[in-house]
Amino acid sequence: MINQNKKLSFIEQRPFLIVTVVIALAVFIFTWISIKENRSDSYQILVAQGEGFIEALASASENAIDAESYYDFLIHKRFHEILIDLSDLELGKITNEYLNSILFKHDLDAIYVYKIDSNLLKSEVTRNSLVALPDYIFDELTQLIDSPITNYRLILDQGDEIEESVHYYIEINNRMDRVMVIVADADYYVEALEQTQIGYLSQKLAREEGVEYILYQTTEGIVFSSRKPGELLSIESDSFLIDALDANSVMHRRYDFLDKEVLELVRPFSTQEYPYGLLRLGLSLENYNIISTGYDRQMISLSSVLFALVLLMMLYQRSRRHRREISQEYHKIKSISENIFEKMKTGVVAIDIDGRIILSNDASNQIFNRKIEPGLIWNELNLTPELDFNKMIDSPSVSLEKEIALNHEEEKRQLLVAVSKILNDGKNPEGLIVVVYDITQLKELEQKTALRERLSELGNLAAGVAHEIRNPLNTISIASQRLASEFIPEENQDEYLRFTTQIKSETKRLNEIITKFLALTREGDNSKIKIELNDIVNDFVSLTKFEADRLGLTLEIDIEKNLFIEFNPDNLKQILINLFNNSKEAFVSDNGLIRITAFRDSKKVLLIFEDSGPGIEEENIEKIFTPYFTTKEGGTGLGLPTVYRMITEAGGEIQVKKSKLGGALFKIIF
Repeated sequence: MINQNKKLSFIEQRPFLIVTVVIALAVFIFTWISIKENRSDSYQILVAQGEGFIEALASASENAIDAESYYDFLIHKRFHEILIDLSDLELGKITNEYLNSILFKHDLDAIYVYKIDSNLLKSEVTRNSLVALPDYIFDELTQLIDSPITNYRLILDQGDEIEESVHYYIEINNRMDRVMVIVADADYYVEALEQTQIGYLSQKLAREEGVEYILYQTTEGIVFSSRKPGELLSIESDSFLIDALDANSVMHRRYDFLDKEVLELVRPFSTQEYPYGLLRLGLSLENYNIISTGYDRQMISLSSVLFALVLLMMLYQRSRRHRREISQEYHKIKSISENIFEKMKTGVVAIDIDGRIILSNDASNQIFNRKIEPGLIWNELNLTPELDFNKMIDSPSVSLEKEIALNHEEEKRQLLVAVSKILNDGKNPEGLIVVVYDITQLKELEQKTALRERLSELGNLAAGVAHEIRNPLNTISIASQRLASEFIPEENQDEYLRFTTQIKSETKRLNEIITKFLALTREGDNSKIKIELNDIVNDFVSLTKFEADRLGLTLEIDIEKNLFIEFNPDNLKQILINLFNNSKEAFVSDNGLIRITAFRDSKKVLLIFEDSGPGIEEENIEKIFTPYFTTKEGGTGLGLPTVYRMITEAGGEIQVKKSKLGGALFKIIF
């Protein structure tokens, strides 16, 4: 009876045991599948983020390389133009005075002229530290003489500080009888590269958490790397890299790098400046492996407590906790790429095939000076006809570059726009990637440099021309006076005197033009003293008050008290008088207003000279500082260029735009 009860008890327990085993097995299978899916999903998330990261890196790298090449081209062009005359001059006619004039004309540190046998012919320096070239620069010079594959070499010596950067430019002339070396300050060049250089970009991105390395490798070796690459295999020695070199998309693998397991993503990469190779990105798998190991331990623990439902629930909660950790890790990795994307100085906008913005960064908002955000229609922004979506998407080219001018209210910007189509597997466009660089400052620098060079050339011309013209001009003036006083005919005396008076008047006017021309081109007195703006402006008002009252003009002055600047007082008075003459000649009626205001803005002093006249036409604003450009009858076109020279030679800046009074506004920045 007892045995039978025990047997029944066991039979009664069998359904419970079966259900328990089934539930335990079901829970085990469900948990095991969930773990596998989570591990697969987390790995795919890492891969997807890595692919996005390396695509963004490739695009940024191409743009950085293009920018660096463009900078080098501009530097080479500038130095080559400086050496054109020196290259053609006979060796025996090269003097230290001539070299010294080149130094100061183009703001150089030193210039050397070597014979083709590498012996120094002449040199001129502005700093004692550059009495002789560094050894490695001299080695470059001798190599250029021995093997002139190209006729120049441009070398950047970048010191520990930006202020210590120096450019060395070596050029052999077409006669092959001399080698010339220019030494110049390269601070502005290094500052520009700090924002765009590809090596700097890769090193900066590699400092982000989770990034082990970024490198670019060709069949000849490693071109650049964010860190010491260790003993990496060559492309020919790695079948995976060989396949990646022929692939048209991003490939990935697990890879051992310096005793660490990383997720390596590889993408083909090339530009005009760099040979065809591979861009390799290594992302750390440390956190991923930690999480994966945790899941493995969970499986072992779950196997040992299949029948303990309470412990199973605890393990389930633990599984959920790990899922949150994976999600946090995913968002952490995602934030890396998003952070990089938002901090880029280059504007990036992605547009789908319907012309709707799907992605943009903060730089695009600043460059276009308006809100550009996902969901907006690109064409509805009305930026410029050159950026019409339909024209860009229908273009036969997969990618294109163009320079455009963008006007927004009172601000004008020069932009370099690179447009690339997003293609699907069928090679049909699915959208556009628009990358925008603000090159306004670079263009302004080019214009200022060209204007300064032209003024310098006019200075050389003026010295000889003025003397040659003034001598016969004085003779004509004296002759006309004698004709008017000593040789009056008996008939037609009035007509005779009118002709002689006109000759005298025209010679006087021509002499005034020569005087203004010399004032424009002659290097003036740039000595500076500490002056108060109120004193100078009051002197100017005293000089022009009578003329203003005669013409019915109102002078309105608002100068901040105790406003001191370092400037030549005579030059500043001349600047104000020239601007006054420019304004008064523009008024077509009386009751005009001229307003002069000055105030301190941060560390700078601003002086505003504006009037209520007709203003300057938009298309003429960029021409008014060009010598001989004038829209006035009888004008010489030399007044405003003289103002520009005086201000820029003293280290200041002048800007012009439309005034709220209706006329022109000149802003002088000290």
